[in-house]
Amino acid sequence: MTHLKPLTALLVLWDLSAGNGASFDELRDYLRERSIPRFEQMEGLRQKTWISDPASGKWGALYLFEERGQAQAVIDHLDESPVVTLTGRRPSAQMFDVEAVVEGRHSGVDLLVAGLARGG
Repeated sequence: MTHLKPLTALLVLWDLSAGNGASFDELRDYLRERSIPRFEQMEGLRQKTWISDPASGKWGALYLFEERGQAQAVIDHLDESPVVTLTGRRPSAQMFDVEAVVEGRHSGVDLLVAGLARGG
């Protein structure tokens, strides 16, 4: 059995239920214009999936990093996040060890073009 370095998952979640700050549509614009291009260049980031639930006011992202220190660096700079500026809120953040990753049977839609911010 090959022993690989474990991946680290990071969950960052904003509670926007108070309704102050940017709307979900404004946050999607931010994703398209600034955030996606920036994170496409991030060293050690295997995947970032942005998530939202307007009904509960939750907005955030799930990251997969090659090294725990890369996830910690994101946590260390959350106060500088443009989303903090846009929403006026600080997120919660929690790191996890990744036990396994699988991609099941699906429609074949490329994940890199999926999602509401991409027009899907």
